[in-house]
Amino acid sequence: STEVPRSLIAWRGACLSIPCRYKPCLLFTRSSSKPTIEYLAWYLNPVFDPEKKEFTGTVLYKHNASIDPAFHGRVRFLGDLQRDCSLQVSDLQANETGKYGLRLIVSHPRKKQKIKWLSEISVNVMDSPPAPQIQAPNDFRESIPARVVCLIGYHCPDYPINLTWVGLDHGTPEYATRSADGSGLTNNTLSFTPTWQDHGANLTCQLSTLDGIQHSESTVVLDVKFAPRNVLLNVTPNQTIEEGVRLMLSCMSQDSNPPVSKYQLYKDGQLLQEGQTLEFEAKGDEHTGSYHCEASNEIYTVSSPKLRIDIQYAPKDARVELMTDSQIEEGTTVVLRCSCKAQPSASNYTWYRNRQRVLAQTQEELRFDEIRPDQFGSYYCEPQNSIGESKSPAIMVDIQYGPKDVRLTLENPQRILEGDLVTLNCSVGSSNPPVTKYTWYKDDTQYKETLENILTFPATEEQSGDYSCEAENDLCSFAPFNLGSFYSPDAPKDAHVELVPDSWIEEGTTVVLRCSCRAQPSASSYTWYRNGQRMQAQTQEELRFNEIHPDQSGSYQCEPQNSIGESESPAVMIDVQIILNAPQRILEGDLVMLNCSVGNSNPPVTKYTWYKDDRQYKETRENTLTFPATDEQTGDYSCRAENMVSFRQSLSLSVNVLCKYYRRNHFVLLPQNFYSIGAFQRETKIRFSPIRKMICLS
Repeated sequence: STEVPRSLIAWRGACLSIPCRYKPCLLFTRSSSKPTIEYLAWYLNPVFDPEKKEFTGTVLYKHNASIDPAFHGRVRFLGDLQRDCSLQVSDLQANETGKYGLRLIVSHPRKKQKIKWLSEISVNVMDSPPAPQIQAPNDFRESIPARVVCLIGYHCPDYPINLTWVGLDHGTPEYATRSADGSGLTNNTLSFTPTWQDHGANLTCQLSTLDGIQHSESTVVLDVKFAPRNVLLNVTPNQTIEEGVRLMLSCMSQDSNPPVSKYQLYKDGQLLQEGQTLEFEAKGDEHTGSYHCEASNEIYTVSSPKLRIDIQYAPKDARVELMTDSQIEEGTTVVLRCSCKAQPSASNYTWYRNRQRVLAQTQEELRFDEIRPDQFGSYYCEPQNSIGESKSPAIMVDIQYGPKDVRLTLENPQRILEGDLVTLNCSVGSSNPPVTKYTWYKDDTQYKETLENILTFPATEEQSGDYSCEAENDLCSFAPFNLGSFYSPDAPKDAHVELVPDSWIEEGTTVVLRCSCRAQPSASSYTWYRNGQRMQAQTQEELRFNEIHPDQSGSYQCEPQNSIGESESPAVMIDVQIILNAPQRILEGDLVMLNCSVGNSNPPVTKYTWYKDDRQYKETRENTLTFPATDEQTGDYSCRAENMVSFRQSLSLSVNVLCKYYRRNHFVLLPQNFYSIGAFQRETKIRFSPIRKMICLS
């Protein structure tokens, strides 16, 4: 019936504010007839009288009536008879602890009986302000924002209180004080980010009145969980030692909450062992590296700074590495690197080629920017440091190069006649590795592959062209040679026009005409003709129509030219067809529409003539023909479009009208396997057994 807090706290001398609101579902409706509050009263410790069927008690407030004399001047009704039923009592006394009840009686025009109820609130009036309640997490985590709430079940505007936080001395905490009128609570929220320094600190919330006379407080001890701090790796006796000395590693942590549960030791990022200490005898490069440790608790794992431990020894495992591809080609950059294990690192390098010292070469790398064939040989190095030196095994540097001085020669006389035997010679000066294959090309197209450097063939017209050869090992060399033509130059011949597509051409499609011929030298320009008239600005081998129109129909021919002469091709006809469109599936009784589509016309089309089975059917001014589908309409249709200049006929289109039902003595399928015989007016029915197949005759 009403919305009130379950309990409130106050103390002697303070005031009590009871927030109260009527529930909208009972007092506010959308109808024109609204309920009416006939009786409203506040009681202290109300008691129900079963004989009178009414509540009695100390009257704090009664609508349009007197109240108990002990509360004169101390009670204010803060509400109304519409939404709010709040009550405030000032200067509370200790004996005013108990149940505070709101009695309401409501009548409704649509209900005969009155609605009655009582809402109770438990109020505890204490001698002094009670300690506020602190709501805090069980534990806090370092660097994770936290909220702590200080609250008390008290709120009264005429006797305000302050809730103050004490005990957090660092950072910039945020405070948010709020008095929630609907709940009757006063709270202060502290937002802060805990640090490890806060662990074990006392955080206090103090309650005080404005006059500063009365106060109370509550305290919580902060339990802040934090990761291990100041994790360090200690090395004994030193970070730089010689082989054979014993080393001891120890991982230490200054503080953590909870305590460290696990220690781990690492070398070069790889786990050595789990444990706080490690002792071993230093052995050369096996123990040289970067060391660190990790301390872990349930909060986080913290790594120590890395320490470099150097175990000093003379160079060993020296070797020469080829830093480029294993196959070394002439003219490329070649780098030889002298690698070894040494501590301290090698400071000087001596290089040898074929057991002879390479002068002025003391660096780790021996570099050839453009290596030559005469620099091949056996190479090794000697690295040195302050402790000693070492000698590497030798490696062989073999420099490869492609075939050199490749030449293509014609072994025949310069004048070649048809039927002569042509001999070509592809000679190679030198090669490393040796030549394994010869590839022959004619007019830049691969012609043949041979293992020998000689190519022979009989001279024919088809063999005329430009020849070259390629001698291959792992590399290749290209030597072109222009063999020229076997025959004297000639004008184009066998000219003809290729049509794509070469069959049915519909308007709007792409059509390509290509002019082909035989010529020596090749044709350099082309002239196109339509209906015997030259087409200007058309000089390419192809004549292209991206969206062809009927007015582009006609006779086409081409004339290719070279430096000797020209040749004229036979004519090719292009007939652009008119399109006749119709529905694909026509049932008896449907409305059929035929569309005679014309791409272009100048002047416009003035008449359409329609034909059925090659006989004139109808003349119209529109390009559509509409008729109902019957058996008699089945046939082949075509149309002719005419203007003042000429006309053009479309191809035939077959219209097939399918049967939809039977009008005469035929079988008609009815539900439940029944069939009817005779005209539809006679409803004679005969029952048949179920059938598997039915044939429709039209």
